[in-house]
Amino acid sequence: MLNEKAVCFLDASKKEAAIEAIVDKAVENCPISDPKGFKKALLEREKLISTGIGLGIAIPHAKLDSIDKFFLQIGILAKPIDWDAIDSIPVKVVILIGGPSNRQTEYLQILSRLMLLIKNKSRREKLFAARTAEDVLSKFRKF
Repeated sequence: MLNEKAVCFLDASKKEAAIEAIVDKAVENCPISDPKGFKKALLEREKLISTGIGLGIAIPHAKLDSIDKFFLQIGILAKPIDWDAIDSIPVKVVILIGGPSNRQTEYLQILSRLMLLIKNKSRREKLFAARTAEDVLSKFRKF
């Protein structure tokens, strides 16, 4: 699911711009047949409730019938940005999840595994300090 193309470094100053940029990068690596529809679904989801889950992390996500398998795209922001997170901490890392709408169990398993990584303060700090795609990926391979 993850390779170096699944990591990008973003120079966005607002969450909408970050979502646009991370989807543009994901299109290069992931099975997104309708990028505009995917962006729209993400932005609509964001209007309902922020995907800024706290601790400097946002997990924007959307499930569409047009997507065949799950994918992640990890975005490291050049500067933390306001994401209307539950704890009001600006976001440093964006973990985009896309996948098929009919595979809820698999989706929940992915979220659970991500939460194990994010809850661990040491791993989270190492992720925030990562400067290369390989460095970022090494943090995800350890869980």
